[in-house]
Amino acid sequence: MVPAKPTIIKLRRGRKKKRPIQPKELTGRKYLEIIGNHLTYLRALYPHHNRVLFYDDVVVCYLLAFFNTVVRSLRCIEDASQIPGINQFLSVETVCKSTLSEANALFDPQHLEGLIQRLRRDLPNLHQIDGELATLLDHVKAVDGSYFRVAADTAWALHQAKPDGKLMAQIRLNCQFCLRTGTPGGVSISGDDGVGEGAAATLFVDPEEHEAIYLFDSGVVKFSYLRTILKAQSHFLCNLREHIQFESAQEKPLSDADRAAGVVSDRVGYLTSSHAPRGEDAAPKVMLREVRIDYVDRQGKHKQLRLLTDLLALPAHLIAELYRHRWQVELFFRWLKVHANFRHLTSHSKNGVTLGFYVAVIAMMLTCLHTQAPLSKYGYNMMAMVAAGLGDIDDVLPILHHRERERQREKERQARKRAEKRAENKKA
Repeated sequence: MVPAKPTIIKLRRGRKKKRPIQPKELTGRKYLEIIGNHLTYLRALYPHHNRVLFYDDVVVCYLLAFFNTVVRSLRCIEDASQIPGINQFLSVETVCKSTLSEANALFDPQHLEGLIQRLRRDLPNLHQIDGELATLLDHVKAVDGSYFRVAADTAWALHQAKPDGKLMAQIRLNCQFCLRTGTPGGVSISGDDGVGEGAAATLFVDPEEHEAIYLFDSGVVKFSYLRTILKAQSHFLCNLREHIQFESAQEKPLSDADRAAGVVSDRVGYLTSSHAPRGEDAAPKVMLREVRIDYVDRQGKHKQLRLLTDLLALPAHLIAELYRHRWQVELFFRWLKVHANFRHLTSHSKNGVTLGFYVAVIAMMLTCLHTQAPLSKYGYNMMAMVAAGLGDIDDVLPILHHRERERQREKERQARKRAEKRAENKKA
């Protein structure tokens, strides 16, 4: 008997071909109606008799790409632009990736600032926190920066060598996050321009907006930034590095609520760091406050947080609670890197990168307008599922609202528990 010849399976080389994107899988199209008037305004910009791709086309493409994580590159945007679900909003049959790349360098992102301001005005007070902390959060702006990778040949980026010797290029997104609305309130991009986080944050300070509270960590601390905030008749709360010296003039007594919040010392005095330069970059010559808080890090180690603020009358436990809200800007950065299209940026120009981030800010505000809720960690998680094509915004709204109600009830339960504990301590 002749043995049967073995079946030879031919292995296909190269990247697996992606299936076409279906129109029903695309989300975010309903938001285009909300910004229709501004899209009309953008259409009239940059007139030229040979122009085919207009500013509003670019914004539509980037906005839909933000809500659909399958659209991760210029080539994917080119493919998606031919789908009826997107093409109906465009003035061209196809958004060619080469033309879109050129548009990135041409269209000025500042033309989107008016839309961002309008959406910010439309956002309600989305916080559901009772008491003095709620009033404070209405004025808080969390400030931070985070690094994003770009192509190694991007000339204006920051370059450093990886362990294998290859060059890695990064840019820094500077962000001011408004805790009242739960959305970014200011965005800028820094690369190889010598602008540090403190200098970038200084540009966000609004001299016309008094009584704001700027919240930031030690990486953003710069004495000129502190002076600018105080000059604008606003306040700051920041993490302070140990090498910056503080001369105490008064030790404030700690309450039971302060100790329960981990506060170990509360002092009023002046910055007297020997490292502080003179002139514009000198430490502010005003009475300030240093609050030290014990905490346990993720590895279970006991550490101490050193906070500096000009809020002299606020109870120390509220100072500690207020600083804990800084994590919300970190949550926004994590969303951009993990779930949105910003893990690897599609543009080589600073103009195009800024344009992409501005669209992300607009998308965040549109989401909050639709859900009438700030994006908590649960909100970001549900948005990731929407972007992955597992549902629509309307599908996740009931789930999100249920989860937020649970969170609110738990906060109220914890507040009652702390109040009962304080009452027991007073009786004792």
